Amino acid sequence: MAKENETAQNLKSDWETCYRLLPGVSRTFAIAIAGLKEPLRGAVCVAYLLCRILDTFEDAPGLSPREQGDLIFPFIDYMNAGELPPQSWRDSAAASLKNAASPNDTELVAHSSDVLRCLWSQGGPARIATRRWVSEMGWGMVAYSGRMGESGLKSIPTMASLDRYCYYIAGTVGYLLTDLFYIHSGLISQPLFYQLQEDALDFGLALQKVNIIKDMGEDFHRGWCFMPGELLAAGGLEPKDLADESKGEEVYRAVLPVLRSATNNLERGWRYMTRMPVEEREVRLFLGYSLFFAAKTLTLVAENPQRLVIQNEKLKISRLEVGSVVAAVNLAVSNLGAIEKLWRKTTEPLATFAG
Repeated sequence: MAKENETAQNLKSDWETCYRLLPGVSRTFAIAIAGLKEPLRGAVCVAYLLCRILDTFEDAPGLSPREQGDLIFPFIDYMNAGELPPQSWRDSAAASLKNAASPNDTELVAHSSDVLRCLWSQGGPARIATRRWVSEMGWGMVAYSGRMGESGLKSIPTMASLDRYCYYIAGTVGYLLTDLFYIHSGLISQPLFYQLQEDALDFGLALQKVNIIKDMGEDFHRGWCFMPGELLAAGGLEPKDLADESKGEEVYRAVLPVLRSATNNLERGWRYMTRMPVEEREVRLFLGYSLFFAAKTLTLVAENPQRLVIQNEKLKISRLEVGSVVAAVNLAVSNLGAIEKLWRKTTEPLATFAG
């Protein structure tokens, strides 16, 4: 009994660590996840943190695809085998991330064993779904990092390549969330599950493309260019122009296809959200927050294209705007007419991307 109590206490501590770390690595996702009911809340929290661990290795400047693989592939193996990362892996991870990741991300990686123990404490279906899609993400990350170049500026050549990259980074998350919603909700029938799968990819692509648009100048400075080279070349631009404040209008015209694509993905993501049963209020809020945050961010570009290249003003909605979105979505989410009206009003400025 004493051993069982000790194990339960240790697991409680692991979960407390996961929930403590979450806001530090994603303010907006922490808000959305906090409103979910257990055990879905815990399942989504752990899934997000596992994805963030992989993302931290992918984002670390200076790591070659081989070095990324040397960290990501073993971590996936430990996760799937039910083993904790050994000290050698933890030492290698810490050395690789030194001065290459934020303190919050570095702390998360240091607590990767806590996250894995929480994953293994979940029921079989949730554990299996999480392992499947996190593995797919990790394998794709390393593969695409290699395709984007071993040294110098890493770049995406075409729109098709951008979509494929975003599938691995975020489309997988859309499918993972759909699995977890189905597993933990008694209101999602099998036919509805398949309907949700139709738009799960677009939900993930929308959020990832908005992140890419939001961070494109910052990404260039750390050695990445996610704006397709074919679009830049057609506009007479080079990747360095993404951080040139004197070329805001030219950059805007060149990346319009990405803005349109993100807007189209958002609309499919919106259908994904509206198909969720009204009785699943917490899940609808979770999805609604993410979609409205993304739409509001794109609206900043629609209102002032120059914001794409302004270096001292990060393209993100303010804390006040975040609070306003949360309040409005909370008020309207259970009323089909009201939430649709709010969405149409929010996304109306995005029509400017169509010309």
